[in-house]
Amino acid sequence: MKIDLGLIGSSAVDCGPAAATAETQGFDGVWASESVTDAFLQSQAALMATSQVSVGTAIAVAFARNPMSVAYLSWDLAAMSQGRFVLGLGSQIQAHVERRFSMPWSAPAGRMREFLLALDAIFTAWRDGTRLDFQGEHYQHTLMTPVFTPHHHEHRIPTMIAAVGARMTELGGELCDGLLLHGMTTTSYLDTVTLPAVERGLATSGRDRDALELYAPIFMVMGDTEEQVADLTRRTREQIAFYASTPAYRPVLASVGYDELQPELQAMSRAGRWAEMGDLVDDRLLGEIALVGTPEEMPRLAKERFGGRLDRLSSYFDWPVDDPDRLRDILAAFADDPAPAAR
Repeated sequence: MKIDLGLIGSSAVDCGPAAATAETQGFDGVWASESVTDAFLQSQAALMATSQVSVGTAIAVAFARNPMSVAYLSWDLAAMSQGRFVLGLGSQIQAHVERRFSMPWSAPAGRMREFLLALDAIFTAWRDGTRLDFQGEHYQHTLMTPVFTPHHHEHRIPTMIAAVGARMTELGGELCDGLLLHGMTTTSYLDTVTLPAVERGLATSGRDRDALELYAPIFMVMGDTEEQVADLTRRTREQIAFYASTPAYRPVLASVGYDELQPELQAMSRAGRWAEMGDLVDDRLLGEIALVGTPEEMPRLAKERFGGRLDRLSSYFDWPVDDPDRLRDILAAFADDPAPAAR
């Protein structure tokens, strides 16, 4: 199991130093996130500051862009990093695509399929010198002259998409190199919804499970003192409640018998009762979603719950470990090979 560092909320200025530190600490990868700035700009900063770790976007908002603009950015980042860049795309939700980015919205799985196929057509034209002729319902790319063709390289650009529901998950299993799953999940949801959809997608493309990498930022409630654990427990309850107020996560709640909690939290969010929402996340629900323990216990807890299910993960929150040698030892323990959990 690989252990990564997520940079959600970081600016491009912060990403370089953070990625360089992550590399020295023993993290396997770094994920830039499109929250307060452009994920590709963050990725460039992280790649320029490192030499070994993979760097990916988790996520870049696909529907705020078009396949050609994403292709140019990804092609250059792959070249400058000697193939360490991973392209992670997400659909976002309708309100943000239409009202924040002022871009068109349609059925996300169908549009994402076309986006991925268009990207593949563009990369193929650049790599093989073939004529670009992609004509879809949402995207048409039929012009590529030599003056606008980027410099040739042979680095593969692994592509991943963010997925919660079965349709997007199945699409990733069919067309992608990996899936960016959400930390707001349970083993029951993984086993009954996510992994079966992955297998259906892989079967469609004629591939094995080894062809796909599954990543998720996991809620790790950890600390050395009761006060640290109590503080992070509160923050985790609030974050779970925030996600659970969204209808898309009702099936996740239903997987452990909490589906009726979703509309209640949604009503509270609409009333602006944000401070109270975390109180509705009880200990059982917290335990179904989060790992709770000391930092040293996280590798064992993660492998017991997600071994055989996920291939790489990160902590949703920062690691509360100041000693770099201690953190390096903890991270190294994720690479051990225990017996995987049964699927």
